[in-house]
Amino acid sequence: MQNMLEMLSRFRLHSIRDRILAFAVLAAFIPSLAVATIAYVQNRRALTERITQELVTASAQAGREADVWLKERLYDLRVFASSYVVTGTLARGAGAGGLANYLGSVRARFSDYDELQLLDAQGRLVGSSARNARPASLPGDWPAKLASSRQLVGEPYWDKQAHRLMVILGVPVERANGQINGVLVARTNFASLAQVLRDFESHTTGRVRLVSAQGRLIADSRTGSAGETANALQEPVLRRLLAVEGSAIEYPGLDGQSTLASARRVQTWFAVAEMRAADVYRQASRLRNLTLLVAIALLAVVGIVAYRLAILIVRPLDRLTGAAARVSAGDLSVDLPQGGSGEVAYLTQVFNTMVESLRNHRADLERLSTIDSLTGLFNRRHLMKLLAVELERAQRTGQAFAILMLDVDHFKKYNDQHGHLAGDEVLARLGAVLRELIRPYDCAARFGGEEFLVMLSSTESRAACEAAERIRARVGSEVFSGGKVTISVGVAGYAARSDRVEDVIGRADAALYEAKRAGRDRVVCAGTNVEKTKSDT
Repeated sequence: MQNMLEMLSRFRLHSIRDRILAFAVLAAFIPSLAVATIAYVQNRRALTERITQELVTASAQAGREADVWLKERLYDLRVFASSYVVTGTLARGAGAGGLANYLGSVRARFSDYDELQLLDAQGRLVGSSARNARPASLPGDWPAKLASSRQLVGEPYWDKQAHRLMVILGVPVERANGQINGVLVARTNFASLAQVLRDFESHTTGRVRLVSAQGRLIADSRTGSAGETANALQEPVLRRLLAVEGSAIEYPGLDGQSTLASARRVQTWFAVAEMRAADVYRQASRLRNLTLLVAIALLAVVGIVAYRLAILIVRPLDRLTGAAARVSAGDLSVDLPQGGSGEVAYLTQVFNTMVESLRNHRADLERLSTIDSLTGLFNRRHLMKLLAVELERAQRTGQAFAILMLDVDHFKKYNDQHGHLAGDEVLARLGAVLRELIRPYDCAARFGGEEFLVMLSSTESRAACEAAERIRARVGSEVFSGGKVTISVGVAGYAARSDRVEDVIGRADAALYEAKRAGRDRVVCAGTNVEKTKSDT
């Protein structure tokens, strides 16, 4: 880091803005260059593997096609050699005219054969499909080869009279006992095989060639049949290809350009699939160039962003200063956005955490100021605020509300007999029952000691009395450690627009007093039982 700063100082980058800009450009350029290099190498390697597999597959397919072509030509010759005309001519010395007509008719139907000749066991010409027959040139050891492999496949040669490449194919003519009595020979051209290879040009990415053992071109997927002096491969290259048969090598092609190729043996010939290295790696080169363009564009974008960032670097500090002033004034709603990195971001996070902690403490204090810690219900002060709001709503909309005043029967006696813990259990259990049985928008509070008050929003007196009876019955069914516990409930509802909160609470308290005087463990609703009690009194 120190060396980088020294290097930056040599370029007179003394300001923070200039240093940030230079550092950002270097930080973007070096990884981009590394990524581009790695991507190019990996893409080149992947392309090499894929093209190698394609070349191996193409050479194998071309080899199979050439092998099938050769076997079909030999098979046809065996069929012709088994003809009665051919065998009878050799066995009984029948007239050559019938043989010539037969061979000529075969030659007319099968265009691959330029000439068919029948030779005896000594290699003398017996008959031919051509009028001016030229005896086929057979290798000196042809009888031994014919006896061992039952076929002859010569070396491809240029026929000057036909002006095309030929190959001598031969099959034995056998007697009934299997003895070779002669050989049926065909001067065969490669026109149909060249057409087969041409078909590879439409569905392969490279070029497929069929070459002889000396590297002479026999057929080509692009040019068709070979010419008189066509050469496909030099012998050292062919040896290298055959040494890694089933794989691919790279070598300088005949045109001097680097070439990838794979070879497959076809009897005495070889199928070679090749592709120029420039074509193989064109995609990788395009990716490299595209990556460099992206890197240059990235440098421009990073430079602009870094310049803007350097200009705006003090804004987070200004936000922190202003937020700290608001917090010191008591405003805890401050929440700075999390952005940037480094010390400023960490300081912002710490500041937000501190403000959140202050908010939580204030929320806890507010909760403690409104919640009774023993019962979990609201306290009297909070309830009175809610009642004031509810009264205002009732006076504005005309919707009624009701108040339940509850008191634990003989609580002092229960507390004295069973202890304060048992008494606290009763109060806590009663708070749980109230939370369970009232609606979410109602409010239950501990009004004082063993007294509780429940506000039922938008509720008429009849429904409030029913709710009070459910609460009373539920408490009576609870099991406590000190025995059965009952409650008395007084119910009062909002009656007139002139009512105050104290008026409604007073009527509920009077109803509660009436319930206690009537024997406890009961519900008394103001306006019915209370009025009747007063008249009785």
